[in-house]
Amino acid sequence: MPTVTAQFLRDLVSEGIAASISMHRASREANADDYVRPEDEEPTDDEIDDFLFSNPLLDGETVSHLTDPGLLGFFASTAVASDDWLFEFREHIASWADTQEWQAADLVFYHAIDHVNPPTPDREVWTPNSALVPAAVFLANSPSHLLLADKLLREGKLLSELGWRQFEHLIAELLETHGWNVTLMQGSRDGGIDVLAERVDPILGALKAIWQAKKYSTNRKVQLSHLRELSAVVERDRVTKGIIVTTSTFTRGAIEWVQRDTYRLDAKDGQYVERWVRRRLYET
Repeated sequence: MPTVTAQFLRDLVSEGIAASISMHRASREANADDYVRPEDEEPTDDEIDDFLFSNPLLDGETVSHLTDPGLLGFFASTAVASDDWLFEFREHIASWADTQEWQAADLVFYHAIDHVNPPTPDREVWTPNSALVPAAVFLANSPSHLLLADKLLREGKLLSELGWRQFEHLIAELLETHGWNVTLMQGSRDGGIDVLAERVDPILGALKAIWQAKKYSTNRKVQLSHLRELSAVVERDRVTKGIIVTTSTFTRGAIEWVQRDTYRLDAKDGQYVERWVRRRLYET
């Protein structure tokens, strides 16, 4: 496994929040009269710390090592991390940098500022996630968009507050937990297909389903025209089933259209997705 320093990981964080730092600073200026905007365009050490402390997708030990330089500095603190862990770390940084909480500077520190397991001279090498307690392992290793959805629901917010691409990722991750081989598509350039899900059933054989994700506010319903368009795509591509999933609800006409063709169409509303997220994260 590759060996990396805490400073290297902090640099990854700096790169990951560079595009959003200007918006974050503007929000802080608007919310606090005593805020002094940094002159440097690059994220400061304090801003990196704030981002790490407020990021619920990261485990506590990693945050501790990345925010406490110890006596010898971040370059002396070394981690043994797998390629998969580094990939997930980058994903967790990118996902949190894209949230409203970070960009609007509406932060809650999910990690204690008094560090857990701080680096010491006889503990310079650590393995990320190695000290997680069993109860935290499942959530800490869950896909990032599931964690973001769970965070919204626990705060009494709506899944419609996810970005449209985040919602597509959420559906893809949920399907993967059910054994589907999932391909995240490019939306309009793929005939309106957002997620392609395939698997081989031991009895029915090869199955292929297409999913359209409609990230709508609660006052905007999925219309009958959307189901008609989906029916045409199902017929054109000769797939097993087409499903529209939304953060909102469906009009009566859309529901009736699905009911007339239940073997090839389905409709999942926002309440269904909320239950799906909770079952995935908390049911054993």
